[in-house]
Amino acid sequence: MQATSFYAGVSADGRLVVAEQPARGLQAFHLYPRRPVQGGAQGGSAAPSRWRPLLRQIAEEMDMDAALLQAVVGQESGFDPLAVSPAGAAGLMQLMPATARRFGVRDRFDPAQNLRGGARYLAWLLQHFDQDLDLALAGYNAGEGSVHRHGNRVPPFAETQAYVRAVRQRYGH
Repeated sequence: MQATSFYAGVSADGRLVVAEQPARGLQAFHLYPRRPVQGGAQGGSAAPSRWRPLLRQIAEEMDMDAALLQAVVGQESGFDPLAVSPAGAAGLMQLMPATARRFGVRDRFDPAQNLRGGARYLAWLLQHFDQDLDLALAGYNAGEGSVHRHGNRVPPFAETQAYVRAVRQRYGH
């Protein structure tokens, strides 16, 4: 799938600069055309089978249960590799730009990079929170700092609490 790219930034005098070619001080933006997803927003029942071999491979690399990884992807993006949240999270595992950089993802829309980076983050969270699945999932949704600020408990945000329940339900745990 071909992306349309442009470069933008703010000049020293505060003007918006947009260019078709890279230039010093400009950030790259890549627009990916949306493809219609078969079976509605959740990608239909065929979506997991499309990604299952890659999910299994990455889960094995991370020594993680593939069903957990699949549950997170299902909740995060409905298995849509081009999903973008209003907050700017992107790809199958809905990685924010800083999280993607932190876990070695250069292209958040590349399914293999996105899954590997998201799995690395999830594995890190599980280790960081002593294998406490609820805290790791809360950290994935709201950030580990938010879990720490709330006394190493699931933060009292309705979205985060619903997220933990939904992933656990998908995972069957």
